[in-house]
Amino acid sequence: MVAPKRPEVFDTRDPDELIARLNRSFGRTLLDLRGRNAKPRWRMRHVIFGDVGIVHGRYESEFNVSFPDLDMFTGSPGPLKGSGTHKVNGTSVTVSKGNGVIVSPGGATLHYGPQFEHISMTVAPAALISKLTAIAGDLRFGPLHFDPRVNGQDHYSMRLERLLKFAATEAELSWPMPAIMRSELQQYMMTSFLLGSSNNYSDLLYSQPLAAAPWQVRLAEQFIEANWDQPITIEALVTATGVSARSIFASFKTARGYSPMDFVKRVRLGQARRKLLKPTAATTVSAVAFECGFGNAGHFAVDYRRQFGERPSETLNRGRGE
Repeated sequence: MVAPKRPEVFDTRDPDELIARLNRSFGRTLLDLRGRNAKPRWRMRHVIFGDVGIVHGRYESEFNVSFPDLDMFTGSPGPLKGSGTHKVNGTSVTVSKGNGVIVSPGGATLHYGPQFEHISMTVAPAALISKLTAIAGDLRFGPLHFDPRVNGQDHYSMRLERLLKFAATEAELSWPMPAIMRSELQQYMMTSFLLGSSNNYSDLLYSQPLAAAPWQVRLAEQFIEANWDQPITIEALVTATGVSARSIFASFKTARGYSPMDFVKRVRLGQARRKLLKPTAATTVSAVAFECGFGNAGHFAVDYRRQFGERPSETLNRGRGE
């Protein structure tokens, strides 16, 4: 497990400084500037949540960068601006708006055209394999491997891009994040990464799973109710219910009309309400939101009002007899 780190902002025109920075994050790096008169500038924001990271990069000049010993999966649904050509495991991949790339552990050479901007995700292989195993039930099709080409217009790819932008913004606004939120954001991103790119488990991930029994759905609810103040992971739900994540999520949706993670939010909002109705002198809405796993007080207030029909501040005032 990689320790979370405060978001880093990197801005340089010095190629040696860029190489040193990339070496620390991605291993051995080889840089090739394109054009004698290039006036390079590299700007990056890098957030590490743990096993998952987000890189938001803006590059003014054309360049190539090679990572001969890359030890992570990394990918993007497509650049926000510009285009380029990446060579991944011997395959040439054109990246442009709506056309993304997945780079697997090993070697890759990435060509970025001028005025290139992207938001990409990195993930540790062991963590992604663990998530895949929990979702699929087993690794029946062997080691995970991706098609390096990504259709950025696919529904799942577009969702991943929105999620990466959201997570990067939340990291800027709400650092340090509550451990619950940080852990579950990693989970959402890894799941979206698997669904948003073609791999040898895609057919299984998209297929209709076997149904879980009603008592297993109730087991999932009981587990969530007992552990609402801890990160609720797919792996934990699989262990608690004895069925694959695909089965429990599908049966939960059929039986309850919402997902297990929607139920998690409902339970946590209920806990927050109880705390607001029985406040201490030090109780604040922001503190309660943070304690119950909501890193953004504004989003918490919107969800709270949607569920209970009043603002959390109104509940707190009533709890104080005001």
